[in-house]
Order: sequence, then C-alpha cells, then structure tokens
Amino acid sequence: MFFNALSQFSNNVAAIEGNERLSYTQLNDAQGELATSIDKLIGKPSQVILIEAYNGISTLIAYLAVLNTNHCAILVEPSPPSGSLNKIIKAFAVSLVIQCRADKHLNIEVVSHDQQPLASNKTAVLLTTSGSTGTAKHVALSRDNLQANADSICEYLPIQSLDKTLCSLPFFYSYGLSVINTHLNAGACCVFTSANPISKGYWQLISEHKVNSIAGVPFIYEMLLRLKLTEKELPHLRYLTQAGGKLSPEKIKALGQYAKDKGKQFFVMYGQTEATARMAFLAPQKVLDKPESIGNAIAHGEFKLINDLGQLIVEPNIPGELYYQGPNVMLGYADSREALATLDSENLTGSWLATGDMAIVDSDGDYTITGRKSRFVKFSGQRIDLDSLETLLSNKKRQVICTGDDAQLIVGLVDNKLTSNESEVVSQLHRQMGIHPSKVCIVLIDTIPINKNEKTDYPALRLLAQGLSQ
Repeated sequence: MFFNALSQFSNNVAAIEGNERLSYTQLNDAQGELATSIDKLIGKPSQVILIEAYNGISTLIAYLAVLNTNHCAILVEPSPPSGSLNKIIKAFAVSLVIQCRADKHLNIEVVSHDQQPLASNKTAVLLTTSGSTGTAKHVALSRDNLQANADSICEYLPIQSLDKTLCSLPFFYSYGLSVINTHLNAGACCVFTSANPISKGYWQLISEHKVNSIAGVPFIYEMLLRLKLTEKELPHLRYLTQAGGKLSPEKIKALGQYAKDKGKQFFVMYGQTEATARMAFLAPQKVLDKPESIGNAIAHGEFKLINDLGQLIVEPNIPGELYYQGPNVMLGYADSREALATLDSENLTGSWLATGDMAIVDSDGDYTITGRKSRFVKFSGQRIDLDSLETLLSNKKRQVICTGDDAQLIVGLVDNKLTSNESEVVSQLHRQMGIHPSKVCIVLIDTIPINKNEKTDYPALRLLAQGLSQ
C-alpha cells in the first residue's frame, strides 16, 4: 500500500514545506521513528490517536506513522475549540493527541495508558463530513478504502512520479487528503501551504516549484477566476481538478476553455467523504459540451438511480437518487469508541451507498447532479429545489444562497453596492415561484459563509436567521 511502500521511490522528493523538503527515504525513516515512539508511549495495540492536522510535513509524518501501525487516526483541524476537542477525546477514548505544527514540530500528549485494544482494528482513519448542510458525522475509513480510492484516481489523473502538486486544501478534509494519498501512491511531491489564491505566497510557490497541478473547491476557483487565472500562462501547470461542490456551468466552461487554449486539462470530479473521496470524474474533453455533468463512475465503481418507490431507473434523463458502489465505500459511521467495534458486522464496503444527491443520466452514460434530496422545501404543495432556486436568484450583480424548511425559506443575500435590494428578491420569488412573502426571511450577509472545508456553510446562515427572529 502507498503508506508502507514509500522507500520504493527513494530519492524522489516527497514533500516540501517552506525551506524544508523530504525525500521518500527520509519521509519513510521519519514516520518509522514516530511509529516506534507512539507504540512505546501507548503500550498497547489498536488505540485511537487524535491528530491536529496542520497543513504540512509534520502532519504527513504523523498520518503515515499511524497508518503503518494498527492504530486509528482521527484527523481534526489544528487548534480546535477545546469543547469540541474534549468531546471527541471522551467519545472515542483517545489514547494519544498529536499536535502538528510548522517546521516538522510535533507535540505529543498521552491522554490515557489504560484503554483496552479496539475490538476491531479495521478503521484506519476517522474523518468528519463537511457538515455543510447539517451536523457533521465521523466517517470510518479502512486502509483498503484509502488504497482503493488512490488507485482509482491514479487511473484517470495524469500524475507522474516527478510531479509536484500544491496542497492548499485542509489535510483533515477528504478531498485534501485524497490529493496527498494519490501523489504518495505515484511517488510524486506534495507542496504544502495554507495560503490561498489572494496571497502572493500561493503564486510564488506555483512558480518557484514549477507546480504541475492544483486542486480546488468552487470557492477557490471563483477566487482564481476573479484573479484572472485564464490570462496566466503557468507553463508547468498541466492540469487542474475541481470537486467539493457544484461550480456554475459558466465558470466550468471558462476553466475548460482556458485549459483547452493553454494545452492543459481540467477535471471536474464528484465525491463524498463516505466514499473516501472520489466517486466520479468528467473527462476533460467533455467539459465544454457538458459543463453541468459529473461524468461517470471511477474505475471499480458503479452508479445507479433509484426513484421514490425504490425502483431502479433505466431510462435516460429521469431523475432519481444517486447510489454508488465500490471498494472505496466507508466502513460506516461512528460516533464513539463502542461504535467502532460494530463496523466488522456493519461494514458498508461493497454495499450501495445512498449519496443523498438527486441526478439524471444521459444516453452516453454521464451523470448530472440536479440537487440534494434533503435540499428541498415544500410550499403550498409545491416541491422546491433549493439548489435550483439559488441558480434562479443569482446573477452577475447578485450573490444568493438558500436554506430553510417547509415553514420558512431563508435567503442569504450578499449586501454590496451591486446587489439588488431585498424587495426585488421577495418579489421575484412570489412572481416566479409563487412563494408568499410571509414565508421568506432575507438575511443580509457580507460574504457567502464558508466552513472549514471551504464549502458553503448553510447551518451558519440558519443561525443568522434565528438571530434576526429573536
């Protein structure tokens, strides 16, 4: 597996952070030393270790050290709120906390010596879902899940062994983690940074290290387009990948045209933490013709659509809930140490995963997400797709996000000089959708709220609306 075969790439550069760089041999030695230290500190096999995942080499060493033992790693954001940290430590009876910082600095704290080994040691990593539409859950992933997804992604992405990728997405986020896993799998190099496109450091790293690929969520690509990415040459950049939510068709076409004009490739991808990371990709040659599509399932994976009656949909262009099957499907959810023990009997790997997304498939076999199953509200018997509503209300002068329930529609309206006023939005909803103004709550916001995984934070909008009503 990629985490225990690092030495095969010997002198290839594995990771860069600032002035620090490690070859694969050095990385393998560093993680091996830490793995030995961890076992001496804990004293028992199959324990839960929490890693505060700073975006850098220290986290990479800690992550690989845990993968190369029979322990289970919980990856969380660096310096998390003490309340949420203590809750996780208690729920999973964490034995060790590793705080990862810059310059390979690790602060290791033994929380407990007394825990019995996990009843099941299948779980390698626990990640939280983004929580962008509700409460985050802990997803249990096995070492086989991680390897299977890395292999499948490497089958379609043109990763070469001497490539460098910019790792700016959070280490504890499934998309960011998959970028790391796939490059280790191919013997390529991860250039770590916490910078984003609005900082000079982001572009300096791309230029200095001759970066070959960048990965981003919609929020990142919206920034890149505003910063006129499409006018930049970036001669060493061969391809770009986008996942983590739906980017507008117009922006996808702009990026696809840029890639075509500059001799690069732009990959639109689809995934969920529950499937380790990726489930589908759209081939670059289809991006301009099908900017709304996610393409088809990755290698060794399979999709199907199910209607409201639980029946398989076989005709094209008929909407249904998207289901996915593949070796990258999680073991299951776990909210406690005891729950980890049940994953032997409740293993979801190989089962069909209900994605919660609504989709259609065209005659070519390419899928298009049409909305979230849970992203619907109903007014006066009319079922309204909130994703479609955002598209309807948004334009070049107006940024809008929508959430709510059957009692109230909450519209987050970015308040700036170009934004249409509240009454125009309420009027449009009434005129075009038949939604009575009394059902609409307009929340003026300075910017679209983004969560720690850089996705739209709908729960934050709900909290703002609650504040207005109090």
